Amino acid sequence: MSTFEQRTIESFFQEYGVESADVKARLLPILTPVIYAYNQNVIDFEKETDEYRKNQVQRGIEEMAAKIKYVITSEGN
Repeated sequence: MSTFEQRTIESFFQEYGVESADVKARLLPILTPVIYAYNQNVIDFEKETDEYRKNQVQRGIEEMAAKIKYVITSEGN
């Protein structure tokens, strides 16, 4: 099973090569609630003992990661 860890907004910026302060400022209000949800799902994943529920939470984490990537790649240009 995969392991996940909480991440900062800056770690996502680094992963996707966002360096401009202007772009970061524009993305910050869009990404903050999404990254919060990502991190909450990571916490739920770590606490969950039921495998079925853990798989559901994992899908939620993957969906949040995909949304973060989409926002950064589409809005970050």
